Amino acid sequence: MAEEKPKESPTPETEPGAEGEAQAQPSASKDKRIAELTDDLQRLQAEFDNFKKRIEKDLAERTKLANHRLIGDLLPVLDSFDKAIEDASKNEDYSQLREGLKGLHKQFLKVLEKEGLKEVRTDGKFDPFVHEALMREVAENADDGKILEVFQKGYTLGNKTIRTAKVKVAKKKEPELPPQTERTEAHTDSCDGISDECLDDDME
Repeated sequence: MAEEKPKESPTPETEPGAEGEAQAQPSASKDKRIAELTDDLQRLQAEFDNFKKRIEKDLAERTKLANHRLIGDLLPVLDSFDKAIEDASKNEDYSQLREGLKGLHKQFLKVLEKEGLKEVRTDGKFDPFVHEALMREVAENADDGKILEVFQKGYTLGNKTIRTAKVKVAKKKEPELPPQTERTEAHTDSCDGISDECLDDDME
């Protein structure tokens, strides 16, 4: 009678369903990590949006305060204009009115200079970064590129040019052509050997 072989008990590695559970655990861990990272990203995005809104609001407030200060500095200039108009209606002395306008201009310019405004210099040579040439003119006593006349003043604010100066610029005088007599002599010399072509030119 044949001996029966003992039945092998299933090992943990071969138990049904064990392999599927092992694969499910890393997948669940990854899903959890992805969810955590997504929440972190959404939170950071919300914090950045709030920060951006605060910066924009702060900048708007600073600009508003700066405008208030500038307008406050200009109010005395407005008062001076009102006074000048009132005086002009009572007085026909135009020289006094002219002096009053000069004072107003000086007062107004002083306020703008305090804010960083500077007039573009026009007492030298043309600079394409701060000047705009509307005309070029031959000048006997001026170097090429020298500014001859200012049509409109230019200004800079800080390091930025907010308006170029409109100017007229000197240019070199073009060399003169040789006199007509010299050109005629040159033509005669070329016709030393008489030809039909030279005779035709002379007849014309």
